[in-house]
Amino acid sequence: MDLDSPRSAQVQLQEVITKNPETIRPDDSIREATMLMRDCRIGFLPVIDDGKVLGVVTDRDIVIRAIASGFDPQTTTVRHVMTTNPVQLKANDTFEKALEIMAANAINRLIVTDKNGKLLGVLTAGDAAAACKGDSRAAKLAVAIHKRAKRLPSPKPPHDAQYVSE
Repeated sequence: MDLDSPRSAQVQLQEVITKNPETIRPDDSIREATMLMRDCRIGFLPVIDDGKVLGVVTDRDIVIRAIASGFDPQTTTVRHVMTTNPVQLKANDTFEKALEIMAANAINRLIVTDKNGKLLGVLTAGDAAAACKGDSRAAKLAVAIHKRAKRLPSPKPPHDAQYVSE
């Protein structure tokens, strides 16, 4: 896929990201995570400990890995359903690099850190579309993510969380 653009090859991520995103701790419950997502109208939270990104949790992670498998939202922690080792870029990486990585990995959100690995922000597909300002790259990115995502397996449920009693 050709996402080349002279402008975006020079734009750094720190210029287009959502800064200071809402976050959650690994030992918070998934109920707390869903309430935060609801209240902030978001579906994605970086999982942070001492400023470092341990993983990410999405509304889909919670539904597929916990709720659909019968785990208790009050006692199941974010650690049990989060995706570890999320794709991360540095704030001084280019926007073009981020677009390529998002398309190649079929991801809608990308963690952006400083040189020490501390969270600075998130690049979302919406941020990318806004930064593309109506050119065809945003549409190409969306198509690439959609096509690749249809081929990926669903996440597995947690192996050590507690089931809800029936």
